[in-house]
Amino acid sequence: MRSDDATHPEAGRSRGARWRGLLAANVFILVALAATAVPVVAQSAATTQLLLLQAEGKRTPTVADVNLMRISARSRNADTARMALRMLGRLERPSLTSDILPGLRHSLPEVRIEAANALAQATQGIWVAPPAGGLGPANLLSSLQSALIARLEVETDPTVRAAICEALARLPYKTAADATRAETAIVGLGTRTTALPDRLGVAKGLETFVRVQAAVRPASPAILSLLRQLARIDRVTQGFDLSREARVRRLAVAALTTAGALDADAIAKAADDPDAQVRQLAMRAIGITRQAAHKAQDGLADVSPFVRIEALRAMRARGNDTVCAEATNATADGDTNVALAAIDELSGCGDSTASIAVLARIAARTEDLAIVRGWHRQARAIVALATAAPEQARALLALYQSARIWQVRAYAARAATILGDRDRLDALALDPEDRVANVALAALARPTRRRAGVRPSALPSTTAADVRRLSAPHARIAVRDVGTIDIALFTTEAPGTVLRFVRLAEEGYYNGLSFDRLSPDAIVQGGDKGSGAAAFPAKEAGTWPHVRGSIGVMATDTNDAQFFVNLVDHPRFDHQLTVFAQVLNGTDVLDRLLEGDVIESVTIVP
Repeated sequence: MRSDDATHPEAGRSRGARWRGLLAANVFILVALAATAVPVVAQSAATTQLLLLQAEGKRTPTVADVNLMRISARSRNADTARMALRMLGRLERPSLTSDILPGLRHSLPEVRIEAANALAQATQGIWVAPPAGGLGPANLLSSLQSALIARLEVETDPTVRAAICEALARLPYKTAADATRAETAIVGLGTRTTALPDRLGVAKGLETFVRVQAAVRPASPAILSLLRQLARIDRVTQGFDLSREARVRRLAVAALTTAGALDADAIAKAADDPDAQVRQLAMRAIGITRQAAHKAQDGLADVSPFVRIEALRAMRARGNDTVCAEATNATADGDTNVALAAIDELSGCGDSTASIAVLARIAARTEDLAIVRGWHRQARAIVALATAAPEQARALLALYQSARIWQVRAYAARAATILGDRDRLDALALDPEDRVANVALAALARPTRRRAGVRPSALPSTTAADVRRLSAPHARIAVRDVGTIDIALFTTEAPGTVLRFVRLAEEGYYNGLSFDRLSPDAIVQGGDKGSGAAAFPAKEAGTWPHVRGSIGVMATDTNDAQFFVNLVDHPRFDHQLTVFAQVLNGTDVLDRLLEGDVIESVTIVP
């Protein structure tokens, strides 16, 4: 077993430098609002930034709000310009790209990065709501692509080149010719530079291109060749820190898997990578391609729980007998989430006497059903047993149906659904907990209950006092019987979401709620209190990626205040879902979370 580095480099900066830069930006923008006596120019910039925050806080900005953003995008104050460019892009209106384009020529790289990202975001609606008058959508798209490529050719800052690569990759192309021009530009950069920010930018660009443009332009031999180089440890430039290069390799392996081009040799090398997430991706590729299946055995002994979980799934490539034998052994894994994944696998082992015996033994330990952090194995076992050995599950189900913990009763409803036990489903449909009743009602094809929940307070307008208080803020999430997680809140990246999260936390909204959705090799989601007022503002897509430990909002239109934490990198979420925070300390706590763990409190630390 190996130890693993948990760092996540972004655009060639060290982790510490990235945090310092981000927090310094927070301080620069927000502390200005707190000043009681500042020069006229600074006061004007601070006032403009506050007005911009208030404008974006509206779900439907007015014409005046949009005009403020357009004017502010040309501000001499760099932070005002960045804020305005970001907001213009988030509106996803192609007609506003003419206001964003000048930002590509700004003297400061951070503004140019924001402009490149905003151009790509603004064009996402180009085929749905084409710009009125002037260039048609096809010509406008081609023109914007040319502007990005021209900037890429003269750009001297590698972090800006990285942003342009990603922007080029995600423009909504309709023709293979347009996609080919983007590919040529990205691959060209990748073949002429070895700087880490460039390598990361090229890797992000190619992963996005392969995933987004597959229907327009499948990955070419040139793309696949470059991705194979980026995925290989032995091609890393001498002197590079392998842990800092890890994200490049993750993106390359993910892109090759998406393209169906990860062969057995590449999978085997990825399975031996020093980075846990690369090894996890290798296990996933084994499950998809059925190649290098022997490496799944190594994955079962990996130090990382989420690699072991993926290895269990990959064992399917070696046949049902092997899966059942290995999953039976893994039910005794010291990590609860690995054991739960193994129990799930045993649902398909109805022909294995040993597997059924293990499931029956676990499910029969009903004395654990009242233990807050002790019911998980039993609840998953009763559901697996319902498929693998229905009669044995049926004999135990009454004890699960009457359990004190509502999550256990929800699993009883799932087991009853598999068994087709209408009597138990009828009883569970009357459960006082809506989330239990709705599982049974759905199985009975009856209307589900609408959870009344507790309505969060309405979305108020942002004030100077709010922003003054939240200069470079942190938060601490205390999880009952597990530990605390410290996070940095991204006030500049997602101001509306951060301010809303802070208000909810200070109202005690999250106290006593739980993490109700957990995929141990994907995400953990919590904060559900039922339907209420819209809790978060509109999507605030930014430049911070969905890497391990980043915290986001899954949707802004479901009338709840849930948030999720990425347990691994999710590049497919980038620019689609809001990121408003990043875990600073407590990833070990994050990895120990179980379904139903209670949020004791969320404390804001300005």
